[in-house]
Amino acid sequence: MLWTLRSPRLWTLPCRPPQRSFSFTPGRRLSHVLAESTPSPPLFRREVAKARTPPSFSDAVRNVPTRRQIMFVLAGTAGALAVGAHLSNYELFKWWAYIVSTPQAGWKGRLPTSEELARAKYYVFGKRLQAGLASLKGSLEQFPETMRAMITWSYVQVCQPILNASEGKRMCWAIGAVNCAIFLAWRVPRWGAFMLRSFTHNPLSGRSYTLLTSTFSHEGFFHLAFNCMALASFGAAASQQLIILTKKVEQERGTLSETSPKWHLLALFISAGLFSGLVSHVAYARWVYPRLIARLKATTHSASALRSGASATSAGAAAASEAAVTTTKAASEGMHSLGSSGAVYAMFAITALGFPDAEITLIIPPWFPINIQTGFAALLAVDMLGVLRGWKMFDHFAHLGGAAFGVFWYNYGAQIWFTIREWDLPVAYFFHGSALKKTKAGPTDPPS
Repeated sequence: MLWTLRSPRLWTLPCRPPQRSFSFTPGRRLSHVLAESTPSPPLFRREVAKARTPPSFSDAVRNVPTRRQIMFVLAGTAGALAVGAHLSNYELFKWWAYIVSTPQAGWKGRLPTSEELARAKYYVFGKRLQAGLASLKGSLEQFPETMRAMITWSYVQVCQPILNASEGKRMCWAIGAVNCAIFLAWRVPRWGAFMLRSFTHNPLSGRSYTLLTSTFSHEGFFHLAFNCMALASFGAAASQQLIILTKKVEQERGTLSETSPKWHLLALFISAGLFSGLVSHVAYARWVYPRLIARLKATTHSASALRSGASATSAGAAAASEAAVTTTKAASEGMHSLGSSGAVYAMFAITALGFPDAEITLIIPPWFPINIQTGFAALLAVDMLGVLRGWKMFDHFAHLGGAAFGVFWYNYGAQIWFTIREWDLPVAYFFHGSALKKTKAGPTDPPS
């Protein structure tokens, strides 16, 4: 019979898996792999050897870095001046091309003066504000007449002071707006740790970029208000002095017109802020912190001497607590600095040197008018006394550093700015001189 020739295995279902035994003997290779993959238990001596003693406060203070901060300030100052000079040259070619393309301008084939460039920019800005007013009136046709008059009056009251203000004062207002935005960021509770880490400068942190961000950062309202008012006052006056200093350099080295001093002022503000922060950083790292360490060591030695005496229990405990308080105070002194006071001091110095007969009225007593140089010298004396006495309410090192930078820029800043603009002229003409090239009267080569 044919069915007896078939194997019994053919009658099993095709979906049934083959049977395998649950027990098996591992091979040599598998045991070797398992031995390698199994981690060895940690040894106590080995883990103790890996552990490192955390650095003490004195070690951290003794090794405060300064090289990276110095390099950052040099690079940041050079970058701010280079970008500012490039933007100033860009505006030169932009408004030069506008004057050339305007028939009623009466251009005579020469480089426009700074006054002509500023007049053209003021005219276009005024036209733009007038166009905005006309557009606003058109969009308010459906509103009641009283509401339209109120909105139109508000627009005029806001825009007219902006139009009448100088370019330097507008730049000071823009800087103040940035300061206010960062001040509002401080009011967000969730951002507190981020703002403390990224918008305040701590010499012990080792960060360099906070030298820039802390210049625009203000945590207190009165701190923000005082700095913004001083910046609007001295910054506008300093911008006028920059124009005067630039014209003196042009008389010696040739004409190089400038539409407005706002980019020069912005570069000066950033550079002065960086330099004043660097002065504070180096002063704390090389002078303040070593003195704190010396006081800590003296307190520790006195505590040890008291412990070895007769009243070792009470006197030693008192000395130990005093040492702990001193240590905590030393760790917190000068930890975080912020504000644009150093940059404002630079503007103050330039104004005091450029307008020696001007008078100012301080917002603190005395309120009667005093000579600007007398007031500036009095503030410097207070800062010097604060440095010598160790006052911690203000960053006196940053104030003195900003004042020193302002004195330096008053004497040499216009020459430096003129030189950087001369170096950047071919680059600016290559990127932004296309509109001037298209005009018939425009030069074919970069102006010298």
